[in-house]
Amino acid sequence: MKNIKNIVIFSSLLLFGNSALLSEVIMVIDVNQVFQTTDLAKERYEELEDSSDYKELVDEAEAKNNERIKLAEKLKKDEATLSDSEKQEMLKKIQTLLQSIQLLSQQIQAKGQEVVQKLQADQAEDFQKIGDELIKAKKIRMLFRSEALLAFDRTDNTINLTNEFIDLMNKEQKKK
Repeated sequence: MKNIKNIVIFSSLLLFGNSALLSEVIMVIDVNQVFQTTDLAKERYEELEDSSDYKELVDEAEAKNNERIKLAEKLKKDEATLSDSEKQEMLKKIQTLLQSIQLLSQQIQAKGQEVVQKLQADQAEDFQKIGDELIKAKKIRMLFRSEALLAFDRTDNTINLTNEFIDLMNKEQKKK
């Protein structure tokens, strides 16, 4: 009986001891957040938002959405007095506006994706360098992308290196 008790205690120590050790060598990083929240990313997003073609797309989408809202309100307000053909015409116009808005939204998102892809390409070398340095300095055995994990405590900075990574990326980019 005493041997079984010792085995259980020993096994528990091994299990919990190893999990404590693993938590220090397994860390997580939100790669998308790193690439999209550096100072360089903020500059690039500001440049995008200030560009005339981006502003035109946003303005056009807003104008079409405002027109759609006005038509929908008019249809609701005047529904009792409109003929079926007028209602159908207004619904058709609303549907056309929705399709235009969706297309414009896709174009706006595509411009944002272009910025993200360029940021990833421009920052890839610094990202790899900083990753290698952190792995060595913190003796990290495994560094996971947060997107690959089902769940983890994002507020625990002992395992979530995202903010530290962003700070180091900003410092590295200021050197250039």
